[in-house]
Amino acid sequence: MARLDRLPAELILLIADSLCSQKDINALVQTNQTLYHLLHGFLCKYNVQHYQGKALLWAAENGHTCLVRDLLNAGANIAAFEGIPRGNPLWLAFDHGHLATVKILLSETRPNRSCTRKQLRSTLQWAISIHDQKIVELLLQYKVPLDPIEDSRRIGREDARNLSALGYSVSFRFPAIIPLLIEQGAQPGSYEDPGPVESAICTDQPEVAELLLKHGVPLTSDAGLCHVMKHNNKELFQLLVKYGMQMDYWGHIPLFWAIIDGSSPEMVGLLIDHGANPHLSGQLVIGLWREVYDLSPIGFAVYFGHLDIVKLLLEKGVQPLLSDLHMAEKKEDVEALAILSELSYEGIKEKKDVEIYTTSRAQDEAARNPEFRILFTMRPLYDPDTE
Repeated sequence: MARLDRLPAELILLIADSLCSQKDINALVQTNQTLYHLLHGFLCKYNVQHYQGKALLWAAENGHTCLVRDLLNAGANIAAFEGIPRGNPLWLAFDHGHLATVKILLSETRPNRSCTRKQLRSTLQWAISIHDQKIVELLLQYKVPLDPIEDSRRIGREDARNLSALGYSVSFRFPAIIPLLIEQGAQPGSYEDPGPVESAICTDQPEVAELLLKHGVPLTSDAGLCHVMKHNNKELFQLLVKYGMQMDYWGHIPLFWAIIDGSSPEMVGLLIDHGANPHLSGQLVIGLWREVYDLSPIGFAVYFGHLDIVKLLLEKGVQPLLSDLHMAEKKEDVEALAILSELSYEGIKEKKDVEIYTTSRAQDEAARNPEFRILFTMRPLYDPDTE
């Protein structure tokens, strides 16, 4: 074997090709430096052809940057390891701190060899989750995707995998990278609900919500407003108004939820004063048998026992429905019944349904204005205590 390296290269390659296992070829490669240089590339190709390039995993995990490069040149495909949770070459190299290896993997752009968008995105999410700003900055240099894994309705609305990079940074409370992400063009996904702003509001991160709004990150739903109303947070309400939330489009359903959740009369009045329409009706769903009652906001206030809001709505000129009176009778609410029974119900016009009203107005505006963003809304309206 000591003189094998004196044979013609063609003959040595034929000998290597005749061997039946990667182990035998590797033993031949390790014989001396001459055979190593001659057969190393052959061994890499053999691994790719017969072992689907699995040596790439070992090389990435152990930081063998040159071997990673050689395997990629031999045809190894980073994308082939997409289905292995935290087991793709990029993640392994990052997890073991081999940044030189990481850069080789990120720099690979050849078709059928480079990282998939899913691998890049999941690695970014991992870096965000451990608050590693240096890794995030490195990934951003290579233009990793910042949108959700699958920007569609097919993934559940509370599935963490469907968060954008901004949504992930809010979820893992890592606001320091938000300006960096926005600088790279980060936006919420088309179907991301709740979006980053709403998530910041609902997880008690008001400074983050303001940071996002200040940088022009759009709302994706009315969930933030519903949360603000539920907790009587006047400052956050004013923040949403300041940054352009159109209450005359998106305040109507939250008005009903504010009544359901027991918001203060001051907050309910504030929402109406900024454009929420109280002259609508809503379908209140109650209990396991899904009983449905068509009520005005007054009827909702009666059902949930908020007499102060009943009085406020009447002061605002809201005309109760006969069903509101019947609800007061059903609930045996003596005070509400005394107030509502004194009113006339003759010639009452049918009120528009709040969900239909909200949807139709938004669709009409979107048809006129392509930049108008239709938000997800909290529906259906139901009694949380009977679910």
